[in-house]
Amino acid sequence: MVVLYHIKKIVVFERISRAAVLLGFLIHTIGLGLRSYEAGHAPMLSMYETLLFYSWCTILVTIIVLLRYNECLTRLITIPLALAAIIFAQINVTPAKPLTLILKTRWFEMHVIASFAAYALFTLAFSAAVLYLTYEVYTRMPAPGRPYNNLEGETLRHLRDFQDIAKRSTLWGFFLFSVAMFAGAVWAYLAWGIYWLWEPKVIWSFIIWFYYAGAMHAYYIKEWRGRGLAIATIIGYIIVLFTYLGVSLLMKSSHSF
Repeated sequence: MVVLYHIKKIVVFERISRAAVLLGFLIHTIGLGLRSYEAGHAPMLSMYETLLFYSWCTILVTIIVLLRYNECLTRLITIPLALAAIIFAQINVTPAKPLTLILKTRWFEMHVIASFAAYALFTLAFSAAVLYLTYEVYTRMPAPGRPYNNLEGETLRHLRDFQDIAKRSTLWGFFLFSVAMFAGAVWAYLAWGIYWLWEPKVIWSFIIWFYYAGAMHAYYIKEWRGRGLAIATIIGYIIVLFTYLGVSLLMKSSHSF
């Protein structure tokens, strides 16, 4: 419906699209609630549960952007990614299980919830970066750093919105991921008596933190804004995907599902 709205410019398509997103989010929320009730804990133990939670967070930030910016293009990317996560979750369905003793701590819950909320925000930043590059190519913009000259008002607004969405998403994602790293360190100390484990998941999580720390600061350096930073944001999301799924599936780790 979003695509039809932008092609045909018929307002009813946009309204139907918004209603569908909100209805889907409501159904998703009910499903997560039922899973939490069945398992006796927040949905964060198995790959199935984390994929559902990640997709829920992604749709939530999409709705926030829709209400904050009245911007409906980012969901052309975030919603398909959320649906892909739901489909992959259905392929990896597992029965609900109670938390083991080592996981029964609020630090673990904070660690997982903050991590996937950050992943969702990095997904939003990725979608804004892709759209920025798409608009840049479409309008045949000059080299990065050159002022936006000879651009139509609507196109210029979209470009600025995409940059702002990517910047704010990266900032809040970095904050939440920092919270997740801190909570994970405390949980590791309570579980194993050590704050840091030299294992793939922990190392790659630090790589994510370090990478987005640089990206977050780059948004405040005028010379780095534009195409290069958009590409860096896309690369960051690829690192996030590899850390979440690649490391968990391909490498042996205490975080493996």
